[in-house]
Amino acid sequence: MSEETIQEQEVKVITKHEFFFEVPLYSAIPLSRLENDQPHIFLSGDVDAYSPAGFDTTYTISRWSLGNTDSTYRGYYAISLSCKRKGETLEFFVYNNGEALIKIGQYLSLADLQYAEIGKDYDKVLDTQDLHDLKKAIGLMAHGAGAGSLVYLRRIFENIIWNTYENHAEATKTSAEDFKVLRMDEKVELLKAFLPSQLVEMKVIYGILSKGIHQLSEQECLAYFPALKLSITLILDQRVEEQKARVKDEETKKTLATIAKEIHGK
Repeated sequence: MSEETIQEQEVKVITKHEFFFEVPLYSAIPLSRLENDQPHIFLSGDVDAYSPAGFDTTYTISRWSLGNTDSTYRGYYAISLSCKRKGETLEFFVYNNGEALIKIGQYLSLADLQYAEIGKDYDKVLDTQDLHDLKKAIGLMAHGAGAGSLVYLRRIFENIIWNTYENHAEATKTSAEDFKVLRMDEKVELLKAFLPSQLVEMKVIYGILSKGIHQLSEQECLAYFPALKLSITLILDQRVEEQKARVKDEETKKTLATIAKEIHGK
């Protein structure tokens, strides 16, 4: 895979967490886009993250140069992230070409790191298909399959829309046959009263995902993946919070009903 600088359009500053735990291998991040544009500071200090062992933690960043000013390996660094809680380490190899910072190797893999956090956030609240598709998207992205990774993000979006329709078909007064032939923006408009507000506000995501799958290069798809994945997870996060709120509401109503019964029984 060639080293292609991530396009500057509509891309925000990259944090330490994003660089180590979100950015795919071989994506060149311009130094100007790092949260601190001085690599020796960016590749030092601490970074908060979710450990693959299953807990939130803070990692201390250590850096070793692999070459001197006259060496073939000038600009190459070995990076260790050491967990302050348990002492486990994550290993990275990074190249600074003077214009961009490029992650050229890591252990554990990007997929392993992100699977752990997905498990923390979604295992108990999302259906099996959405979890499978999100993990599949991350796995493909980690192996350089940009367009393939977007296929699974788009499938999650489509699943949310279809599941919402099935749950509220009667209220929409629209048959399944008529619903299926609607454009995606029309489906979102029809269901907006029942969809997460994040999805309604970001319905443009579907068009971006489709264009990525059919028209963009692998490198462009990989470059856009972190932002698109974040958009999908924001939608999923809202679903999670809504589900938690429903559970709390049901539990509160049951508790109040029990209290009322006890009081009236005295």
